[in-house]
Amino acid sequence: MNISRVNSNHYLNAPKRNSKTVFCHRLATHFEDLSNELLLDIFDFLDGYHIFEALSDLNNRIQHLITSSCFFLKLNIPFMSKSNFNRRLVNIISPYINQMISLQLSETFFIKNFFTSFPIDTSFNRLESLILKNLNVNYDVSILISLAQLPRLFSLKIFCFECDELFTIFESIFRLPVLRYANILCSNWSSIVPFPLATSDNERSMTLEYLAVYSPPHLASIYNLLSYTPGLRRLSVGRIYHSRDVLLEQFILPHNLTSISLCYWLLSFDEFASFIAIVGSELEFLRISVTDETALSNAYQWQQLILRHMPRLRTFLFGYHGRLIKDAHGNSRCRALLDEFSSPFWIERQWFFAHRHCHCWRHFCQFDECFDNKICSYRDPLFNLSFGPRIRMQNRNIVANFPLQFPRVTELELTDNYDTINIDSFIDNLSYIFILTTITYLKISFNNELLNNFVKLLNRMPNVQKLILDVRLSCEMEVSSDQQTNTADLVCNNNVRNVIIINELASTAGQLINKLFPRMERLRIQNRGDALISFVRTLLSNRIKNSHLFSLVFTDYHAMIKQLKTMIDNEKLLDNYDVKRRQDESCLWW
Repeated sequence: MNISRVNSNHYLNAPKRNSKTVFCHRLATHFEDLSNELLLDIFDFLDGYHIFEALSDLNNRIQHLITSSCFFLKLNIPFMSKSNFNRRLVNIISPYINQMISLQLSETFFIKNFFTSFPIDTSFNRLESLILKNLNVNYDVSILISLAQLPRLFSLKIFCFECDELFTIFESIFRLPVLRYANILCSNWSSIVPFPLATSDNERSMTLEYLAVYSPPHLASIYNLLSYTPGLRRLSVGRIYHSRDVLLEQFILPHNLTSISLCYWLLSFDEFASFIAIVGSELEFLRISVTDETALSNAYQWQQLILRHMPRLRTFLFGYHGRLIKDAHGNSRCRALLDEFSSPFWIERQWFFAHRHCHCWRHFCQFDECFDNKICSYRDPLFNLSFGPRIRMQNRNIVANFPLQFPRVTELELTDNYDTINIDSFIDNLSYIFILTTITYLKISFNNELLNNFVKLLNRMPNVQKLILDVRLSCEMEVSSDQQTNTADLVCNNNVRNVIIINELASTAGQLINKLFPRMERLRIQNRGDALISFVRTLLSNRIKNSHLFSLVFTDYHAMIKQLKTMIDNEKLLDNYDVKRRQDESCLWW
């Protein structure tokens, strides 16, 4: 369900709504009794497909409302079964494409299929927000080029795995006529050459105000990107760890840059100071995470940098994620460093600092031997409240009277086996540290000899959607005939939809997988060759026990794909399916 507002001025043709008359003139006892104005306000928070699915046959008035020009369609098309995908194309998108203001596509071949069926033209004239996840830029660059035809595209998010020439993306978005917000994430890029410099206004985006990029890692490319965005107000950058000499006199930099977020700055403090001296004069908000010891060892240098080059700064979020800083005698300097950041300069601005020893980045923390008081006896009692959303912990650290709690964590990685653990005590201790009902992502080792323990633990986390199972090499993930556990008696109440298996599975494990995860929709495995064919046969033959499953991702050669298709067709395991390539993987989709 999409609850984000794209634009507050969607209802250009709808009657003006008086803030004093929010409720109906008569008491509304049923949903269909609500006024059109109030219904449209509610619809603004819902996905368009859910609206049509739930309300299209409710009554003539609501049917007319959701098909009228007053109703603006927001569509999120996540990875789903082939039949559901085709149903949305035919029943929703095709007849109502000219009412669509927001669109999100979440799979490489979804994106390609969609824009093959609906090439960008005047039908998309109302589209204001577009999100493309897992875009294959190397093969679908024509989609990016065609976006320049959209007269109202204000917001664009692109997430891609790989791109040979990352600047191709930026070159396309800078040509969009009214774009205000751009978020570009590329997890793997081939080019190591910094972006070229903008040399004319024809190359620049005069409307872009917010730019978020995870790559490139070159500081020179960030300067060059800024030369394309003279009206930029907010900049967020992922990881910077390359620096090159820059001829700054060539630049036309933004004059209204008030917010900068630098998630991972791996360069020195001096290089950061040089960067801020150029772009920091109007800054009101700064977030930075550093790894260089020199960035933390002297609070006075930060104070001077702020006073000289960031005089308007109001919000300062600073994180150091580096080695433990010690004095000449090898003792921790944690307390002394915190004292340096407690002068009147910091207190007057209400900027306070705390610390914790862990392997911790902005969205991920790892706890292992971090609780040894010999490292540092000082612990801030509130610092753990900011951790999230993901934490990795060793199972042996999940003990009674654990000193910390993490209420914001929703993604949990548990390492080590739990063969020597009392599962009931383990779950009790775990539930003290985390709110188990809020966990949506779980990575854990798997041992079929402890199947009941695994099921009991997973049943206490009813909202886990994505599960990664690290199958031990000694474990074949199958239940032998002489094993005490009776799989027929297993009560699996979990809500897991996406399962990823690390290491190969036994060919007969498909039946157990269907039993353990009755609502599973997506499965990724590492089986190859004949083991893959045998596993798929078992999995699909028992599919009646799991009608939700619609995709299987695997890594294999083209020759094996042909053999897989032959087996599925000859044994009539699936009626309507495709095998799609996705990066270095293949996806069986039905």
